[in-house]
Amino acid sequence: MAAARTLPTEVLPTSEARAELTAITAGFREQGVAAGIVVFGNRRVPEAAVVPYELVELLDPIIEDLVIAARVRERLAEDDGERFSIEDVAEEFGIDLEA
Repeated sequence: MAAARTLPTEVLPTSEARAELTAITAGFREQGVAAGIVVFGNRRVPEAAVVPYELVELLDPIIEDLVIAARVRERLAEDDGERFSIEDVAEEFGIDLEA
């Protein structure tokens, strides 16, 4: 079984990560989140990571918030400040707000 990796300080070659995948997943089953993250890449350059699914479940709400925040920053950077009233939009699309 692969040793627990609590910090992604070691970058495995892709071929080694592939060869150890069964042992890595066994470690995830046995240790859960404590098994840590396994980072791998070509020539030991970090390119990807394998994480226990339990960790993904814990991080999912945080990741969602980060994605939303990135989208908000992009939209704010593109914002030209022009605003429209609901009446202007309704008129543009031929919608009667009184109906």
